[in-house]
Amino acid sequence: MKTATNKNLEDAVFKWFLQQRSMGNPISGPILCEKAKILAEKLGYSSFKASNGWLRNFKFRHGVRELDLAGEKLSADSAAAENFIEKFKTASESYDPEFVYNADETGLVWKALPKTTLASKRESSAPGHKVSKERVTVLNCANSTGNHKLPLLLIGKSRNPRAFKNVKKLPLFYKSQPKAWMTAALFTEWYDEVFIPEVKKHQKSVGKEGSKVLLIVDNAPTHPTAELLERENGQFKTTFLPPNVTSLLQPMDQSVIETMKRHYRRQLLRKLLIEGAEDEELVLANHSKINLKDCCYMVAEAWSLVTPVTLRRAWNKLKGLPSEKNKKKESEENEKQEYGEDDDDEDALSLEEIRKMIVKIPGCTEVSAEDVGEWMACDTSDPGFQILNDDEIVVSVREDVEVEVEEELSADVEVDAGPSASEAFAGLETALKWMERQPECDHLQLLTVKRMRDLAARKRLKTAKQLTLTEMFKKQ
Repeated sequence: MKTATNKNLEDAVFKWFLQQRSMGNPISGPILCEKAKILAEKLGYSSFKASNGWLRNFKFRHGVRELDLAGEKLSADSAAAENFIEKFKTASESYDPEFVYNADETGLVWKALPKTTLASKRESSAPGHKVSKERVTVLNCANSTGNHKLPLLLIGKSRNPRAFKNVKKLPLFYKSQPKAWMTAALFTEWYDEVFIPEVKKHQKSVGKEGSKVLLIVDNAPTHPTAELLERENGQFKTTFLPPNVTSLLQPMDQSVIETMKRHYRRQLLRKLLIEGAEDEELVLANHSKINLKDCCYMVAEAWSLVTPVTLRRAWNKLKGLPSEKNKKKESEENEKQEYGEDDDDEDALSLEEIRKMIVKIPGCTEVSAEDVGEWMACDTSDPGFQILNDDEIVVSVREDVEVEVEEELSADVEVDAGPSASEAFAGLETALKWMERQPECDHLQLLTVKRMRDLAARKRLKTAKQLTLTEMFKKQ
């Protein structure tokens, strides 16, 4: 199959197709051809003909098996959900539940505080300033047993944020896009460079290398077709939730992402509580200094706090498990016995508990439960991807468009070269001695700090040898 003659047009039509699919709009062949003509005119391809041959080749190149012949826009439908549950049961029979995954992206307004806090009031009253809208996109992915959470993918605006200067490792994977949106290219990159390697690593750890893998995603326009995502002779496959059942069945939407965001916002509050002392101005100064690197650490920690119990329960609807209260309670008791886990108290954060944390922070005493609720829901409707109109689609595919990569708008403190190996060793040695005296610390935490201290010791020795050689050559 030859490549498309007009690549920009092909990309534009496919973007439009994916957007319509994500919204549940039926698309027939004639509708697709008509849209192709409109986009061709906007792109300046006056000689383009949307022939049957072009349509056939377009479908083949993009793995589009069939188009809807007719129908109305789909809406969330319980009956359709029941039908898909049955289809999923059949499709997943040949897969080990350990290797059935769900991935979903969401927007995160990472620096926001409730509107009645002093920081928000000052920001909104300052002339010429808009209320803080720093946002990133986060991609969550975990398996159906709750035993494997992949590291998060976080998408920011800047390719090289100032906060990342001299940073070689982060607790998640970071990518950039001018508006911090997920794109089909970024999703494919994540699929090949993160998802497949991480799943293979997990397979090796549980002694099940070579098992088939199924990834379930929604019909977001940033998700390429199942055919384009098939890898290793069908060993890795992707299936899509129909648009009219996504909100009802998608595991990550069944409290998982919501729980992570609650943990994130508690992390943000803790940071202000720890560093803010009793001074309102200091709280404001510390809030303004929170940067993208802080966000990466806090959201990674928040994701780590989402427990296996929460992850497993999120699959109950898709698996068609009983929902009656008594059966649910019995199922939860069985889960605890099988996996040796306590109930998920950490994930049951109430708005009132969070409000009590907020009012302890200077400048936040007027926050109500309603304010907390609005704050928690401030990015609920942000899907992590952008819906474009025809003109925006055309702009996005033009080869001669100059994309401006935005830098962070917040004034980050200039980052120096960081502590030396000797300074790191001394600090970790002190930390290890302190942790040995704390009853809360377990053996894994102690070993982790010891390994970090030993790494610093090796680098300190290497640096010392290099300095000795340098001095020797100087004397000669």
